[in-house]
Amino acid sequence: MHKKRLSLLGIVFACMIIVSFVYVNLKNNETTLAESIVETKKGNQKIEELFTMVSQELEKENFGDIGMTFTSKERLITMQVKDPDFIDKNEAKIKTLVHKVVDELKLDAIKIQFKSLDSYNSISEKDKKLNDLTNEVSEIASKLLRDKGYVYTAVIDPSSPNPFIKIQIIDETNEKINKVNDKLQKRIKKAIFSKTKMNFTVTLKGQSGDEKREQKWQPIFTAISEETDKKFEEYRGFAYSFNPKPLQIIIKTNIQKSKGVQISDKKVKKIGEYVNEIIKLKKEELSVEAVPYEIIIRSKDNKRIN
Repeated sequence: MHKKRLSLLGIVFACMIIVSFVYVNLKNNETTLAESIVETKKGNQKIEELFTMVSQELEKENFGDIGMTFTSKERLITMQVKDPDFIDKNEAKIKTLVHKVVDELKLDAIKIQFKSLDSYNSISEKDKKLNDLTNEVSEIASKLLRDKGYVYTAVIDPSSPNPFIKIQIIDETNEKINKVNDKLQKRIKKAIFSKTKMNFTVTLKGQSGDEKREQKWQPIFTAISEETDKKFEEYRGFAYSFNPKPLQIIIKTNIQKSKGVQISDKKVKKIGEYVNEIIKLKKEELSVEAVPYEIIIRSKDNKRIN
């Protein structure tokens, strides 16, 4: 009887050790993920700083309009220029300039490539004029909206006979925007006409509850995409949908589903758990309203595999 009690105590003690180990392991994984999110955020801030400093240096050298994009996985900056001859004349100098800024910021090595925007030169004069007009209308509306302290998105179509600009004010309700709607619409419409001599239809709206919720979830979606891409080589893309409910968080992978229980099934489970931890951490950090959601993992041929 005495031996049985000792054996039972041993089993209980062993279970406690196992539970403790699992708990500690989970906490360590959570800490690692939290650190990864912070690391990603700092990395993004460094790239923004890099772009700002490079843009300032390019402006000092009078290099004109150069577009820049950054691919984090390859650590690659793509410099986009309109004139193909520009690359031959200035590639070496610009690369030196960029590498100098990279060294100043103490960033890891970055590759640089150049692309000429031949498509810009091939578009018609009519399309060029429409592009220029769109930019002009955007700048006019932007100034008036910034003066009011509004953050916004806009859809602009300058095509005749019915040119329009549709503006959505971020983080403001429709009820609040409706109170200033007529006056602000008229100011924007008048400002556009005085510069372009064109009668644009101007519409303004705020955000519905669903739209505001979706906006607040955007940093979570960004973290899911960035962190899952860092962690799993099988990751190939991300999507989401608030309709139909619940919120669908879709992870696209290169996993090929096989019959029976395979290694891929364990990987799918790990991906789902990892995404769930990202959501939990970011929701807590941002104090975002909780909404029901499901994580959907898709295979290489876009079939659901979880």
